[in-house]
Amino acid sequence: MRRLLKQLPIEGNLFSSDRFQGRAERAAKRSRTLDTGLPRRTRLPIIWLSVALLAGCGKKLDPLPPILVVPARPEPLAVFQDGSDVVVRFPLPSRTAQGDPLTALRKVTIYRELQAAREGVRPAPPAPGAADRERQEKEFRARASVLAELAPADLDEWTVGGDVLFRDSLLPIYKERRLGQVLLRYGVTATRERKLVSDLSPIAGIIPVLPPGRPLFLRAVVEENRVCLDWLPPEEMLDGTRPARAKAYAVYRKGAGDEWYEDPVALVKDETSYADPAARPDRRYLYTVRAALSDEKPLLLGPAADEILVDTTDVFPPPAPGGFLVLREGGGARLVWNPVLVLDFAAYRVYRKEPGAAAWAVAADGLKETAWFDAVSPPETRYAVTAVDRSGNESARAEEPK
Repeated sequence: MRRLLKQLPIEGNLFSSDRFQGRAERAAKRSRTLDTGLPRRTRLPIIWLSVALLAGCGKKLDPLPPILVVPARPEPLAVFQDGSDVVVRFPLPSRTAQGDPLTALRKVTIYRELQAAREGVRPAPPAPGAADRERQEKEFRARASVLAELAPADLDEWTVGGDVLFRDSLLPIYKERRLGQVLLRYGVTATRERKLVSDLSPIAGIIPVLPPGRPLFLRAVVEENRVCLDWLPPEEMLDGTRPARAKAYAVYRKGAGDEWYEDPVALVKDETSYADPAARPDRRYLYTVRAALSDEKPLLLGPAADEILVDTTDVFPPPAPGGFLVLREGGGARLVWNPVLVLDFAAYRVYRKEPGAAAWAVAADGLKETAWFDAVSPPETRYAVTAVDRSGNESARAEEPK
């Protein structure tokens, strides 16, 4: 190697001073090209900051906790007394707290708190503010117990339309003769999968009272375009004490094939009869009546009277046409009469009885006008006219005066 180096010319030697000087000039030129114009004191922090940022780009952050998909809060919650039951009503859970469709619903839990009711005390309304609501829920959870846990199959049994109507029997309180002396408060939660529980519903309370007994001897009379009902008031209160106190009656009607009664069709105060003008002809209805302590709402109703089946088949003929006249003219006879003004009018029917005939014969049928001309009318021929409704019921005959 030494021999080889000795043979190379000095200017071509890689370790010559000229070569090192050229490299230094090129490095200085690159330094001038990358110069940012900043003082050297400022350049150093910027360089370190760049290094720190580049080092942080690959750092992994802590994972976020998963979003808990819980059922939405069951609301609104309403409670009311229905005879010897308290009905707890709330919407069937169908949404998550995020507003998405609810899946994997496991159960609905109904809680009840029972406490003594002082005279004149009314159930407190739901707390308006967040702090008051939290305090009210904390007190309720500490004193309430589980009344029922409804699985999806149970919810199907208790659901009407889109609402759950759970009935809490007052029979134990009734047997202890504590109706009117206890305050019942209720709350509801929904659970998804195993432990994903919704917020507690609004808390609703009620002080159950002793309702009157059932009305007696419900009867119905069908008249044209209405059904007339009457009944006797209850003889005792629900616990058997006398006399009964009933200031109003709720009248219910449903179709013979319907499953349940809707809201009352009428609320009768201080009366034991009612005429239903909304009953339609050619229908079959079931009616019942329930007594209430007063007409104030919500109604505190006792048990229902025995149902009565009513058939409104139209068997009522329209009235006979009035003002019937027979005008003889030119070998014929012109018949005129007044119109029959009924809702189910169908047509008029004209009868004729010739001399010597034993019975009336139909001369014209299906007439809509209040006049008719008989071009062939032997002397001494008699005439009559009737009205027919859409059910085929025919009125009495309107005959010409003799």
